[in-house]
Amino acid sequence: MSNRNGAQKLLGILIAVGEAVAYVLSGMYGSVSQLGVGNAILIIIQLCFAGIIVICLDELLQKGYGLSSGISLFIATDI
Repeated sequence: MSNRNGAQKLLGILIAVGEAVAYVLSGMYGSVSQLGVGNAILIIIQLCFAGIIVICLDELLQKGYGLSSGISLFIATDI
């Protein structure tokens, strides 16, 4: 069971990285030439870190901490 949980976390992190790169390269925050490579990389890191925080919060809610189940709480807050 622990292997599957670890694989799910890794897949979640990989999806967060992929989405972060896609958002930055698609021009959501401006073109990369305007942002500069350094700022684009910082935005990608920030988005990845936010994804990791959401994964950790979901894990805490699944373990029973909080008011209700994790999925319903994330849906209610529009994350």
